[in-house]
Amino acid sequence: MKPKQTRFKKQESLVKLTDSVFLLGVGGGIVYWMIAAWLSELTAQSGNYLHHFFDPGLHELLNRVLVLCFFVFFGVRVNRTLRQCRKANEALAGSEEKHRIIIENIEDGYYEIDGAGRFIIFNNSFRNITGYDAYSLQRLNYKLLLTPAETQKIIDTFDNVRRTGRSIKDLGLVIVRKDGTPRWVETSVSPITDRHDGKLRGYRGLLRDVTGRRQADALRQEKMAAESASRSKSEFLANMSHEIRTPLNAIIGMVEMLLDSGLSRDQREDLKVVQSAAYSLLSVINDVLDFSKIEAGKLELERTSFNLRDFLGEALKILAIKAHEKRLELAYRVAPDVPDRLIGDPHRFRQVLLNLVGNAVKFTDSGEIVVLAVIKSLEANHLLLHVAVKDTGIGIAAGKQALIFEAFRQADGSTNRKYEGTGLGLAVSAQLVKLMGGRIGVRSELGKGSVFHFTIAFEVAPDAMDGTALPDQIDLSGLKILVVDDNATNARILCEMLSSWKMTPQSASSESMGIALMRGLKKRGADFDLALVDSELSGSGTFSLIHKLQQETSGATRIIAMLTTTATKDVDQLHAVGVRSVVTKPVRPSDLLDAIIQAHSTEPIAADQLGGKGAVFSARLSAPLDILVAEDTPFNQKFIARLLGRWHCRVTIVGNGQQAVEALSRRAFDLVLMDVQMPRMDGLTATMRIREMEKQTRRHVPIIAMTAHAMRGDRERCLDSGMDDYVSKPISSALLSEAIRRVLPKTARPSTPDAKKEFSPARDDDRILTALLDAFNGDRGFFREMAEMFISDYPPMIKTIQQAIDANDAGLLRRTAHSLKGMARNFQFDSVADVAQRLEKSADQEPYEAARALFHQLAGELAIAQTRLERMMGRIDGD
Repeated sequence: MKPKQTRFKKQESLVKLTDSVFLLGVGGGIVYWMIAAWLSELTAQSGNYLHHFFDPGLHELLNRVLVLCFFVFFGVRVNRTLRQCRKANEALAGSEEKHRIIIENIEDGYYEIDGAGRFIIFNNSFRNITGYDAYSLQRLNYKLLLTPAETQKIIDTFDNVRRTGRSIKDLGLVIVRKDGTPRWVETSVSPITDRHDGKLRGYRGLLRDVTGRRQADALRQEKMAAESASRSKSEFLANMSHEIRTPLNAIIGMVEMLLDSGLSRDQREDLKVVQSAAYSLLSVINDVLDFSKIEAGKLELERTSFNLRDFLGEALKILAIKAHEKRLELAYRVAPDVPDRLIGDPHRFRQVLLNLVGNAVKFTDSGEIVVLAVIKSLEANHLLLHVAVKDTGIGIAAGKQALIFEAFRQADGSTNRKYEGTGLGLAVSAQLVKLMGGRIGVRSELGKGSVFHFTIAFEVAPDAMDGTALPDQIDLSGLKILVVDDNATNARILCEMLSSWKMTPQSASSESMGIALMRGLKKRGADFDLALVDSELSGSGTFSLIHKLQQETSGATRIIAMLTTTATKDVDQLHAVGVRSVVTKPVRPSDLLDAIIQAHSTEPIAADQLGGKGAVFSARLSAPLDILVAEDTPFNQKFIARLLGRWHCRVTIVGNGQQAVEALSRRAFDLVLMDVQMPRMDGLTATMRIREMEKQTRRHVPIIAMTAHAMRGDRERCLDSGMDDYVSKPISSALLSEAIRRVLPKTARPSTPDAKKEFSPARDDDRILTALLDAFNGDRGFFREMAEMFISDYPPMIKTIQQAIDANDAGLLRRTAHSLKGMARNFQFDSVADVAQRLEKSADQEPYEAARALFHQLAGELAIAQTRLERMMGRIDGD
């Protein structure tokens, strides 16, 4: 672009010229007048120059005036023309200045190239995009900005513009800046032609830097590809999970049934190896799925309340048998100041705990494994719990300790390593701990064991009590307790637990020390009120100690045995020698408390009260059921048929969802067990078809999903399709029976009681309480805990239902009524569940007059249910 100062000088010159032309015309007229006077003097006969200048005569005066007017007119016309030219030039200069400002300030680069390929005009943006200064660009050929491939593209474009005379838009190029970095640009190319002859003089265009957009597009494409790969991986894992879990279901189920049959010792040991291998494979599948979900960011944590001490005891019992088979002592201790009721994700907490304890059992050949839980920090209701798993195993070399938390890494990575495993368990545990707001680490020394420790953030429940506090109605203070256990850690934990309940414990590590303590106390004129004896003292020490305690205290010392197994044979033997109650190791506080209360009971002791047959889950239903099973795998069909046959059920098996729909159209069934993934018609589609049929028949058949899918959302999809409950494969007989009890509380009994009979306070109390305790596996503490939770949780839910009805919120009404229905089913409150179910169905029927009537009925039924539950808890406390 030309300098602005040059244009201003030209405009000033034009103004001066305009004024000069007018004066020149006037001056020309005067000069002519003077010349005419002189010529007149020369040709005239008389007169001088002044006379002819001022008095030329009429004829001469007219000639001179005419010529003078001509000069003046000429000057005026020229002046006017020049002024118009000046205005036009000023307008043109203003337009050029406006366009120059616009071009200089646009974000896109503007350029003009002459026929030789040199840049003749360019703006600041063009200089910024290319990285060259103005001086360099004026001497630069455009080809120096391009790679050879891009140069040929531009040459072809110029040739096309020259031939067609048409502009090219949005031409994509890669240019090389002065500093050597590539930039993606888009440019337009237009021809520059001469106004007069129309010949091509060069090219002009706009240049836009689109590097950021290209990079964003690339990132978006990469993100889409990654998401697609993640979806494909999730689908692959879900399908692989299904394919592996399906045969595992048959393997584990058949082995479970065979172990309950008459087998030789060698056969039983072989089957246990198969069972252990199957569960190991299932654990690997679960670790792979969890690791995948964590990587994809799809794993979500639950928020539910749980009792820490009972939770730890229940979790550790899963591994207790394996630990005791290796003659390892497994114990746990929760510091007395740790609140007992916490809010968090107990399932993931259990997974981390079992991974660490499972590894400890695997790598420990002798000694003990102890789990310790203490407070790391406690602010308001935010608890950071510190948990340590201490073992006496082989230990880990210092150089390997940082590697074991990485995926697929193990301390011993050699091909001939002694201990098997994928190396995923600790990686998953580390990720889970991080998700739960904590950290994980290890302290270890080769040959001296390891301490795996981690922290997890929980909230303390508002109703949390002191972890060592007993209910107000239970007073055990002052009881003298003898604790005999050859493991010092376990004895110390038990004594701490008993002392927190204000008892007076004394510990002994052997039969002889226990007898000495008993005799020493007897000399002071007293006996131990209770003896807590390990069932596996060396030699025959356990039975010898029990015999001497009974003989020398004349039965004044009640005896509780601590078992490492719940085998009926062991329980029967202990019962035969006078043991009042048993608890299994690791000992849960609630179990020990129940055992102490039971041991002091004056009622006769039955075998099932000792934790024998009554502690083993009985899946037999009280009334035979007619069950339709939709399952396409032959060995799964065989397993389900045999399992239900043992429960005295009538079983009809079909191979796909279409056959299930047809079977239900022909006759009624009490229950449907529906596999989800089947040929021709899957279980979800079949369930929706069945629910459509029921709109005509007005009869609801409960459907329980059986699926090998274990990914997040599978349960929700099953329930959304109309299924009533869900069990995952491999199918646990206990979980399946519990699911059947939940969906069939009435059918599972020989007759259908009416609401009045269910809540009659006299005769049926014992029958219903017995049935409920059976449903809770005889665990009175667990029954009380769930009953208290029911009593505290249902009033807010009733309020939520009322709010949903007032707000016409069908979704909230449906969900809350559904939850109440499930809670009522757990306690066999059929009339409550029936009203809740009708209320759930009424959510789609507006106006909500029917729902309001059902709401008042539900509130009344729940009040009756609460009264009944409180009476049942009173009977348990009285027992």
